[in-house]
Amino acid sequence: MKTHYDTLGISKDATQDQIKLAYRKLSKKHHPDVSGGNKESEKIFLEVTEAYKVLKDEAARKAYDARLDGAAQSWNHEHSANKQSTSQQSTAKRPDFNMNNIEKNFEHFFGFNPKTKETSSTLHKKNKKNPLDTTDLFERFFNK
Repeated sequence: MKTHYDTLGISKDATQDQIKLAYRKLSKKHHPDVSGGNKESEKIFLEVTEAYKVLKDEAARKAYDARLDGAAQSWNHEHSANKQSTSQQSTAKRPDFNMNNIEKNFEHFFGFNPKTKETSSTLHKKNKKNPLDTTDLFERFFNK
């Protein structure tokens, strides 16, 4: 993981003057006007600018350092726990999709059955004949 300190090429205990000097040096080198439209230089310039914005402010720098210290200690544990919970959440939220019942899938995603032109009562509170009826939208917009 690349830190803002790595981006600027300074140590974690650098002074404000050292941070400012490193930022100026790198920003002059990778500025879009100087680099001639080089995409890699523009990317580096944006990273350097972001790093300087965080490190120039003492309060933001202290918060960043605290996150770095906390992240270094618990990264492996949290990473494995987050990966497991994400995979469980993604499988739990998937709707049932059956390729054998195309009309039901169409009704689920678009809110009406293409054969009967009836709206799905589970998706809409009002049973409208026209699934593309925008009357409610206009009423809410113009009544305010």
